[in-house]
Amino acid sequence: MEIPKKIYFKLRPLILPINDILSFIPEKADILDLGCGKGLLLNHLKHFKTYTGVDLNIPIKSNSININFVKRDCNKYLDGNLSQFNTFLLIDLLHHIKPSEQFHFVNKLLIGMKKNDILIIKDIHPKNFITKFWNAFHDLLVSKQIINYFDFNNIENRISKNTTILKKYYKRIFLYDHYFLIIKRN
Repeated sequence: MEIPKKIYFKLRPLILPINDILSFIPEKADILDLGCGKGLLLNHLKHFKTYTGVDLNIPIKSNSININFVKRDCNKYLDGNLSQFNTFLLIDLLHHIKPSEQFHFVNKLLIGMKKNDILIIKDIHPKNFITKFWNAFHDLLVSKQIINYFDFNNIENRISKNTTILKKYYKRIFLYDHYFLIIKRN
């Protein structure tokens, strides 16, 4: 079911903790938003230097020289040079990746990052059966996908050792359990 962009841009912020995400993005950031979808987050960004959104479904184009959208598989995009970015966003992307490939994807990104770069991960991580069912139903309805929850429990043991976890926490909005993980590359 395709939700019209205008409606999506009004409803999505009601369940997505946008201000939390924005609070971790430094001023003058060169942002790579992997799995950017319709580009919702871009509408809320201020004081950034450049923005590149990557997704297989890119319905928008930009005429700005500092905003770029790339229609590409996010995993394949990581094979390129990431040195022009210093802030990386994975917002509700990991649950769309096969469980066997999730940690490999995160580590591949971390290895491509430079010292002091920031990775902001925000994904769904249900704490009970009701929110787990609701989130699965939501994604099946909206994105026509069966989702794969990311295992945040042992994250420190499974990601690149050249990193520092700056912050991790849960936040519930309605029936959506959000997990945040902010990582700095050493």
